[in-house]
Amino acid sequence: MQLTSKNGTMVVDFYPIEGDSQFVYKVLKFQGIDTMSTKCITQKDFEYECRERLSLGYQVTGTNTEPVKVNPMNGAC
Repeated sequence: MQLTSKNGTMVVDFYPIEGDSQFVYKVLKFQGIDTMSTKCITQKDFEYECRERLSLGYQVTGTNTEPVKVNPMNGAC
């Protein structure tokens, strides 16, 4: 899923993680170009964040169905 702010300055992409349905890979971009941050979040956090951003006026601007190959536990320790 891709969410874009009302004025288009912030874009949040959420990607499924290959082989793990408990986590989602989140990429936050400024003006859709410069990556500000990336991290793995739980499915529950994904659902909460989507609801919150949609209530703030973000628009669904795309779907990301291609799984990415990342380790959700990377950097956990």
